[in-house]
Amino acid sequence: MDPVLKLQHEDLQMDLATRKVARREQSLELTGKEFEILECLLRHRGRIVRGKCSPATVWHVSARATPLDNVIDVTMARLRRKIDDPFEKKLLHTVRGVGFVLGARYK
Repeated sequence: MDPVLKLQHEDLQMDLATRKVARREQSLELTGKEFEILECLLRHRGRIVRGKCSPATVWHVSARATPLDNVIDVTMARLRRKIDDPFEKKLLHTVRGVGFVLGARYK
């Protein structure tokens, strides 16, 4: 079976081979961590991301000078600005105290 090389949700596309991301054909520049988090969100779209696939696991380190929660919040805010702010329809949602979801809106 061929590995999946492209992921998509609505007008958001990710090419895993070239590491390019676009929304409505507009190229988005992501950092390595933002790309990893978005890949995880796309692979689990419509489901709350937590546990093994949560943004906290992307850093692979236990000790940091800055609390990891703050790093995650900043990274997710940057990712949200890149994939959602320029567009009317918002794709990335926070489920308070639980995790993040791409697609379905949770309240």
